[in-house]
Amino acid sequence: MKLNVRVVTPDRLVYEGEADSVVIPGYDGYFGVLPNHAPMLSMLDMGELKIRDGVQEQYYAIDGGFCEISKNKVIIITPSAQRADEIDDNQVMATLRSARERLHSKAEEKELLDLQITIRKASVLLEVSKHKLRR
Repeated sequence: MKLNVRVVTPDRLVYEGEADSVVIPGYDGYFGVLPNHAPMLSMLDMGELKIRDGVQEQYYAIDGGFCEISKNKVIIITPSAQRADEIDDNQVMATLRSARERLHSKAEEKELLDLQITIRKASVLLEVSKHKLRR
């Protein structure tokens, strides 16, 4: 038995297919989903989404969202998702460098949270990007 998985953003269907398992960045930590999982709804955190089908694994950087699990269906709705091979490491590193420099150059108080989020997003992207060669 397999899971039917859909990953959706506001502007595209990122993934639709079957999987043996899914590891999802939940708001309270990562959790795994296997066939016949109990029905649930969960808020998601920014992090790495792993979809495994047989020996093939696909990795995505997602930006939070929601997940519904019911009757072997997993639906993930997220503001943005990037597959590992879609990530431009040089661009992410430049963004990370710029945000860190701004953070350490005494950014205005109202900017601090935005800079911290930018740094966290870039870190997630770089972590997911490490899986490019494993696809």
